[in-house]
Amino acid sequence: MNPSISDKKTGPVSDRLPILGFALLLSYFMYRIVMHALPEELTDYNGHVYVYLATFTGGNPLRGWMMSPYFLWHSVTLFFRMVFKLPIEESAAASSCLFYLASYFITVFMTEKWCAHKGIRASVVFTGFFSFAMTMIQPIWIPFLDAGVSRALGVFSFNPLYSPTHMAARPFALLCFMLVADLFEIEGGSKPIFFGLNKKKTLILLAIALFISATAKPVFAEMFIPAVGILMLFRCRSVKYLKEYLIPAFVSALPTVVYIFVMYFLFVKLGGSYVNTEGVVITSFLQVWSNFSENIPLSMLFMMSFPIYILVIDCKNYLASNAGKLGTVSFIIGFLEAAFLGESGEKLLHGNFIWPMMFGILLLWASAMLHFLAMEKKTSSGFARVLIFIGWILILIHVHYGFQYFFEAGGWNFMI
Repeated sequence: MNPSISDKKTGPVSDRLPILGFALLLSYFMYRIVMHALPEELTDYNGHVYVYLATFTGGNPLRGWMMSPYFLWHSVTLFFRMVFKLPIEESAAASSCLFYLASYFITVFMTEKWCAHKGIRASVVFTGFFSFAMTMIQPIWIPFLDAGVSRALGVFSFNPLYSPTHMAARPFALLCFMLVADLFEIEGGSKPIFFGLNKKKTLILLAIALFISATAKPVFAEMFIPAVGILMLFRCRSVKYLKEYLIPAFVSALPTVVYIFVMYFLFVKLGGSYVNTEGVVITSFLQVWSNFSENIPLSMLFMMSFPIYILVIDCKNYLASNAGKLGTVSFIIGFLEAAFLGESGEKLLHGNFIWPMMFGILLLWASAMLHFLAMEKKTSSGFARVLIFIGWILILIHVHYGFQYFFEAGGWNFMI
């Protein structure tokens, strides 16, 4: 039996304490990051708390919504402020911790369901650590190389803890990933892996999760809807499939699509927070990204060394799975958006179409790590065990850089 996998199944509630322990650690890290970032004028937290939140509570709430129509994080922050009477800074930290923990516990759920589906009996400690790793992983960052101007720019992370709105959308992105994977299993005549629902309920939950993700930040839906649409078009072989799957999936995405267009209209056509811009423009290949990195292939390697490794050692089996296809196509669509789309005027250097790619990286990492668990179960000895060992080393390297990021962003004066 592999050392990371145990024969002991999850026991009573008291046996879940390791999972709660990892959750407490993540909460502490996030709290430190938010409180350290708030006084810095150029941070996202400073802008959202001291600029955008003020527009929501002013005399014109509609204008506030126009300034930031992706409002979920702001609403939860105001909930903590008004209901629990917390200072605005602690309210912002509480809101961010809530969404960060939601991502972690959804990852725990995803890992447990995947392990059950594959016949992997994972210990609760392993499940907690695996989900902890997935929630805190950061890209490799070597300052003296030319892969980016900073930890946050050039080498982009699927866990951008400096962005409250992105992290608020992250748990709903994972829910959408699992729901679509289930939908593909149902379509193929198999039992759904994660939620065990029928097609109708799966589509209803998908519509809800997708819409909520757009109220947190629309960039996930801007990547995910085209990715799923392309996958379903390639899978469409009959009028029956069109009626039973493709059209219902489009209907489930329609409220989100409408909301995104409303946001675009408010932001660009009616002013919003945009100034001196005409909106979306098509750029030359990687024009925006090249402003942040002199070596984009190296940046991509630092972002995705583990998924790339999985594609190299087991590409056929990985891409044969629905989760593998979904993760890969999501990244490709996100990459194309980052490569060819930007905004005119002052917003060009904001790189706002790189955010969809960061969600694509999230789904690529998630599908690769789940596939890695299935690979480990089937591997017992020989050269294959060496490949599995290398995979764990790569994961731990990214976890190491996650700790480095936490120490730096949290204001500690030492590194590891």
